[in-house]
Amino acid sequence: MKLTLCLIVKDEEQYLRDCVMSTRELVDEVVIVDTGSSDRTPDIARELADTFLATPFTGDFATTRNVAVDHATGDWILFLDADERLPAGETGPLRSALERAADSDVGFTLLRYNFFGTGGFYSSRELKVFRRLPALRYERPVNESVGPAITRLGGRVAAAPVVLNHFGQCRPIAVRERKAERYLALMDKGLAERPYDPWFDAYRGLILRTLGRMDEALAAGRRALQKAPDHPVVNLFYGHVVRAAGQPEEALDHYLAGLALAPGDAALRNMVGVQLLALGRGDEADTYFVAAREAEPRLLHTDINRGLVAQSQCRWRDAEALFGRVATENPGFLHEEWGTRTERDYFRCTHFETPFGYAGLGYHLGYARLRAAP
Repeated sequence: MKLTLCLIVKDEEQYLRDCVMSTRELVDEVVIVDTGSSDRTPDIARELADTFLATPFTGDFATTRNVAVDHATGDWILFLDADERLPAGETGPLRSALERAADSDVGFTLLRYNFFGTGGFYSSRELKVFRRLPALRYERPVNESVGPAITRLGGRVAAAPVVLNHFGQCRPIAVRERKAERYLALMDKGLAERPYDPWFDAYRGLILRTLGRMDEALAAGRRALQKAPDHPVVNLFYGHVVRAAGQPEEALDHYLAGLALAPGDAALRNMVGVQLLALGRGDEADTYFVAAREAEPRLLHTDINRGLVAQSQCRWRDAEALFGRVATENPGFLHEEWGTRTERDYFRCTHFETPFGYAGLGYHLGYARLRAAP
């Protein structure tokens, strides 16, 4: 079995080397496509890649990703962003998942943790690995995916028991906001072409929330709900938006509505727990965190949220044990950047899959140890 790592990059000298090196013991080939860097990224890419190409960005991420796919020669493709890294210990489980894959397994999702410089985070399952087949091409200019092509082939996308760390949200606020504005423009274009598609409105709502444009975010979320009221993820996303807008009870209602539609969904179970804890219902919240972990065994932050329940109840030894377990399993949760902490990013906490007020695992672990000490 041969595995190719693919990346498309622009001005990623800060991240690119760490990304590629985190996969070195796993991948057999590296293909990097640069879309117009003005820093040292092309030099670093030429050093690291087996195949390096330069191509202008046309505004269509799918087209650019397909350039990299066209030059891959592996049986499988692992497509990462430059600011993503496989934590130590995850390469073995990923290779095992690919070696044991059934013929019907055409793609795999990885559980991605998106970290902020303050220690905050949110998670998502992302389709990052797929077989190299002629029919598998990325689609959509933004929020691009090979998922639709896999569906047309009749293939299955399985969940690999693998965690991926993403540090893109550690970039300065100005950089993140410029990226958000670019994505909004691409989504507006997509919405004009496919006005019936709820995903453009749903994702617009999430992005507008990050910019503090709450009225617009709520309006976009409501449009998505009108188009797909019975879709669990649309309810999840709208719950995120109304939560950020300071409507905790309504957020809980939408998380519960999504969970009724998808009872086994780990993200919805976790967010129901988060809202219950925020509303002071810690014991109820804990049952949802336990259920979320049962549905998704690698959902490490359920232990963080259980630790916050224990902290709220002054069970300091329990809190210390739960926080410490997460820190050991994935040290990425301890990642912090002082420059980010000094910036005024009023809306970053709206992303976190913890109650508002979460200050980073390092803080909570240290405080629990202090209070648990005899």
